[in-house]
Amino acid sequence: MGPNKISHILKRAKEVLQIEAEGILGVVDKLGSNFAEAVKTILKAEGRVIVTGVGKSGIIGRKIVATLNSTGTPALFLHPVEAMHGDLGMVTQKDVILAISNSGETGEITILIPSFKRLGAPLIAFTENPDSTLGRHSDIVINTGVKREACPLGLAPTASTTAVLATGDALAVVLLEQRRFTPDDFRRFHPGGYLGKKLSWKVKKIMHKSQELPKVGPRTKLKNILPKIGENEILWVVARGRLYGIIDAKTTIKLFIKKNKLEMYVKDLIKPIEVINPETSVNEALDKMREKELNVLGIVNEKGHFVGAVFLKDLLKKATFSFLQE
Repeated sequence: MGPNKISHILKRAKEVLQIEAEGILGVVDKLGSNFAEAVKTILKAEGRVIVTGVGKSGIIGRKIVATLNSTGTPALFLHPVEAMHGDLGMVTQKDVILAISNSGETGEITILIPSFKRLGAPLIAFTENPDSTLGRHSDIVINTGVKREACPLGLAPTASTTAVLATGDALAVVLLEQRRFTPDDFRRFHPGGYLGKKLSWKVKKIMHKSQELPKVGPRTKLKNILPKIGENEILWVVARGRLYGIIDAKTTIKLFIKKNKLEMYVKDLIKPIEVINPETSVNEALDKMREKELNVLGIVNEKGHFVGAVFLKDLLKKATFSFLQE
């Protein structure tokens, strides 16, 4: 394969991604109070979110169900054809129905609308056509329409399904936040999953070891730590293996500007630091950071010796859940 063909393949791939990104941004521009109303409706419901759709919309619907279930909102997928043959019995008045149809005229969906109405469950629609049959008969309509599909024929659902998937993720994330869903809740729902395992890791597995961290003694003069403080955001104040606290680079640099402060000792600028032990779980460390609004914790062993530190950015990167990763 020649370089021209490779460049064409890459050019076309980037165009597809650009079209799909534009589709999501288009939905962002259309998002309004109806989305907030959908969130409130689901939060008030005593039952589950029943998601329905056929074809590619059905596949996206199943993904939305999986995301909702894993983030604290009970959900079920209802296949429209199976619904017409008895599975409609799983829907109750306490549930909320989320119907996905790009055109809003999908026959398998529209034929169920009278049954949904009789059941009395609120109906939310994801569609590009609010004036469609589904749109007109829904209680809440979220416009997920895109200007164009990435498919050159304009036939295969591509940008449109991506936009619906992203809107479903947005719904799940907002519901998660409204329910105050915690990493511990997530871990309980994923006891066998890799993400759940990471939340139950001990911090010793991902901590920065003490020998890797910049340290100074409490009786060191400020003028003698200029190189270290210039290269690091914080310095760890340690003597005989004991952690006394930290020195904040910003505070110290301000003092450097005043020459008469250079003779001060490190001990005069120590800030206290919260500590945990190496056996603390990642989940517990996150809880402590969130509760006390911290971005770093010191780690000391059972003898009180400084053995390392864990930073919030590392926990978020290595051990917590992210919808971009799921």
